[in-house]
Amino acid sequence: MNSTRHQATNPLTGEELVVRDVINETVDTTRLSVLRALGTLGNPTTRTEITNHAKISRQAVSNHLAVLRDRGFVRNHETEIKPTAGGLLLLDVIETCLQTIPVQELAYLTRSDHPLNILQKLKDESYRLTDLHTVVGDPPSQPTIRRVLSDLMEYGWTEDHGGKQQITTTGQDALNAYRELSLAVQQLIEKAPWLQRLPPEDATFPIHALADAKLIVSNPANPGSVLSTVFNLYDRDTSRFRGLCSIFHPVLFSAYRTAYELLNFSIDSEITFDWPTFVKIANTDNTHYILDSLELSDYDIYALEYAHTLGIGIYDDRRVAIGAYNESGTGNHVAMIISSNNELVDWGIGLYDSYREQSTHADKIDLSR
Repeated sequence: MNSTRHQATNPLTGEELVVRDVINETVDTTRLSVLRALGTLGNPTTRTEITNHAKISRQAVSNHLAVLRDRGFVRNHETEIKPTAGGLLLLDVIETCLQTIPVQELAYLTRSDHPLNILQKLKDESYRLTDLHTVVGDPPSQPTIRRVLSDLMEYGWTEDHGGKQQITTTGQDALNAYRELSLAVQQLIEKAPWLQRLPPEDATFPIHALADAKLIVSNPANPGSVLSTVFNLYDRDTSRFRGLCSIFHPVLFSAYRTAYELLNFSIDSEITFDWPTFVKIANTDNTHYILDSLELSDYDIYALEYAHTLGIGIYDDRRVAIGAYNESGTGNHVAMIISSNNELVDWGIGLYDSYREQSTHADKIDLSR
């Protein structure tokens, strides 16, 4: 399979995208200016502010925003426009690549398969022009190869050595930078439903680690899909569970309570609730048992003194589940990733710890204040 034609399915639209095309559409048009404006202006911002900052037409801004919205990189609410975590990460990975490949050269590199295919072949071996035409998959004509090689030599990415074309150190760096960008963009597309809900300030994970993460998304036709996954995540081999919960869901709470009872509360458990969820638990008869159980030695409850839209589950130090909800935090339209990747587990633990440090133990909270 052609390694330069990574494809990604956008879960939001079902659209099959060629990652190289997505990169080119961004850097070879004014879309990059729109992204940069979103990264610089206040959050939220408006079309007028983006138009003035990017110095492009309002129609062009609207067209680019429509594509970015469909791919989960921006969110619109009436006249307000917000970049999502995915949108900010897209800008970041592009800017990182541009530190190695200037924007004009990245635009050229991604306009067709030919430059990338030729660089990829030259990475492994030097070739004469006639041999290169033979080994390049779906080969262009020799005049096209000759023209591409001329461009690559102009950029300093290849050189002629004894009649053979070979890649330079600069060309190798460019190919590596593109590869990192391509893999990152692929994940940003494929995990868009989660990234469009994840708070941008929490998007501090290594993007490449998302590749083996499982994405689960609720939808109107199957609203319980994510919660059923939460139930299935429970396993009897877990000895320590830490979690952040930002939705009030008595059925979910009861399911976990039943599991704990079956194991005689043998799991070392620590749960942090956001403030609205904690207050509802404390003031609802059929959920107050959650606080009544605080007398158990291996069970602790904490509360953040503000609302949130995030859920975290850490199963020992071997698996993490991170759920992101809609903005109101009611748990509608949930997207979740589940992973045993060590880098994502470490990120999830660090993320949980950051909220745990901001929280207060339930015994020290006075709800009557």
